[in-house]
Amino acid sequence: MRKGLVLVAMCVGMLFVAAPSVSAQEVDNEYKTVLEKMLEVSGSIASAQAMVPQMIAMLKQQSPSVSTSFWDEFQKKWEAKFGSRLAELYTPIYQKYLTLDDLKGVIAFYESPVGKKLSTSTPAMMAESMQLGQQLGMEIATELQQELEARGNK
Repeated sequence: MRKGLVLVAMCVGMLFVAAPSVSAQEVDNEYKTVLEKMLEVSGSIASAQAMVPQMIAMLKQQSPSVSTSFWDEFQKKWEAKFGSRLAELYTPIYQKYLTLDDLKGVIAFYESPVGKKLSTSTPAMMAESMQLGQQLGMEIATELQQELEARGNK
């Protein structure tokens, strides 16, 4: 009888120990789902998905004997799962800085007219910004080279 009570007490104790981890998993899944929606409405997933064809093109060059149909299927598969996978990887990072309510607030912003305008304009702004960033990098490199030469370093 005494062994039975100890066994029952241990089982009940294990339920309480296991409950927080199950609850935390549900919260993580909810957070991931909301994060994925935020990444979608902000245009982040679309911007990142645009890199998939570029990555596939580079991989194709490394494996020219692989059929075009394989690459087409592979690309479609990754385009379909890219957002979910991105959200899965980003969840622990975003959780450090933003609460679930914060994410919902960001979604509300991106669903507003100005948020929609920002999300549709972001890819073009990023492309233009990257060009300017390259120009700035060249400017820095040129100035560095001039200063090194002025000090006798070549």
